[in-house]
Amino acid sequence: MRIAVVGSGAAAAGVLAGLERFAPPGADITVFDIDTPLIPTLSGSPDGVLTRNDIALVYRQLHANQGSSFPPPKSHFGQSLTKFTVEGEPLLWKSEHRGGLTNFWGGGMFPFTDREFGGWPITAADMDPFYRVIADKVGVCGEPDELTRYFHDDYINRPPLRTSPVIDALCATINQHGSQATSGRYRMLAGSSRLALETRSDHPHSCVYSGECMLGCPRESIWSARQELDRYVASGFVSSYVVGRVRSFKERRIYYHPPGRESAGDEVAGPFDRIYLAAGCIGSTEIVMRSLGVTRGPQMVDSTILSFPIIYLGGAGGLAGGDGRYFSLCNLSIMGVPRDPAEAALQVSVYPAFDHLWRYYTPEALWGLMRGAWRLGRWRLMLGRVYLNGAADRTYHFELEDDRLVIHRGRPPEIETMYRSFMHSLRRATNHAGFHIPSIRPIGHGTSSHYAGTLPYGGSLVAVERHGRIAPGVHVADASTFAGLPAISPTFTIMANACRTACESLQD
Repeated sequence: MRIAVVGSGAAAAGVLAGLERFAPPGADITVFDIDTPLIPTLSGSPDGVLTRNDIALVYRQLHANQGSSFPPPKSHFGQSLTKFTVEGEPLLWKSEHRGGLTNFWGGGMFPFTDREFGGWPITAADMDPFYRVIADKVGVCGEPDELTRYFHDDYINRPPLRTSPVIDALCATINQHGSQATSGRYRMLAGSSRLALETRSDHPHSCVYSGECMLGCPRESIWSARQELDRYVASGFVSSYVVGRVRSFKERRIYYHPPGRESAGDEVAGPFDRIYLAAGCIGSTEIVMRSLGVTRGPQMVDSTILSFPIIYLGGAGGLAGGDGRYFSLCNLSIMGVPRDPAEAALQVSVYPAFDHLWRYYTPEALWGLMRGAWRLGRWRLMLGRVYLNGAADRTYHFELEDDRLVIHRGRPPEIETMYRSFMHSLRRATNHAGFHIPSIRPIGHGTSSHYAGTLPYGGSLVAVERHGRIAPGVHVADASTFAGLPAISPTFTIMANACRTACESLQD
């Protein structure tokens, strides 16, 4: 059997995990990927420590590439992502490096429940075996806690993230007050972040809590699809790795442009018994539109994210101190569960006031003087990011003009009602024991990079079957097929659903 996988990010990793278990022996697997080289300012060090000179160099590179954007950009040792242009503004992240957006993600690994799968042709029970496959492959850190009451099965198989005393106190405060009848429309549950993070202390990639996560992880403690694909290629499971931009498919063949030969016409590969489109929502949608003659109509959704401060105003009381090491990505997750069972849940990620935030906006000449003062903020100030959904999602419309993808903004998201109601409940759960969320307007992010829904199951524009088939032998296996975009981090479900797609398509 000849199999083609288009892409190298989270969805492609999910497809390959499925093929590893369900493809017939001797299957010939070819991966097609744009594979724009990652050219970091530096590559880090295997002991997980970046020197002051290394860090200063990365910040200079970030400012040269990104200016002063909010939030401060996450990087791969100085290399940051490029963006698609929307109505003249660089806005939506491109995933053209090997590993896609997982080179730059925060590692969130939360399954969807039946509340999130409402309206899909699949259920949480259908997805359970594939969540388990991906959890075994990637690893999920965490511990049974109040979040388990919502997710039921967390698929945890690694120790929890080590957090600071003030984060632990915030978690306890929210859980103490979040379920009370007076807490408003939402019931609040808080717990340890479920992350694709190596937390086993005896593992060579174990996190050392240096706090420089936003610059790039020298120990590769955060899982990326790039690491997984490299292993598949090295082992020979992936027979061929073809670098090129896939443009279309026809009669089980793939048409692509090798690097630097865009004007020379298409190269052709195949025929293949199965083709899996896993190039990310934007990439796969462009391929499908060109292949099926769709010039307009796909609509993409992207979660709205709003950031707000959480301040601790109480006494030290054992909440300060520590050994000076910390983890600067999501330390605490909060679920806002509507009391109405028909409504979708919202999610909040809580970050410490990491050095990256302060240093990115502080002139380099002043950083040495201000560093000590800023670090006090690690236990006095935290940052919350709430992910909205439904009518609060951003929407974008796709067209092909002169064979080129053009993206337009859709309707303005309806943010105010949902955000105000949610924050009312969150404040009532949080504002105790010295913690306080100020009543100030939140700061919006340009994008969440949670792109989905252009080719949904059950959609009318392109018929997409339960196992992703859109043409004989051709299956879409990424978030393009999502029948909605919940507020919960989607990457675990992207991988598990891609694994399911591979399995069910091979049985078809």
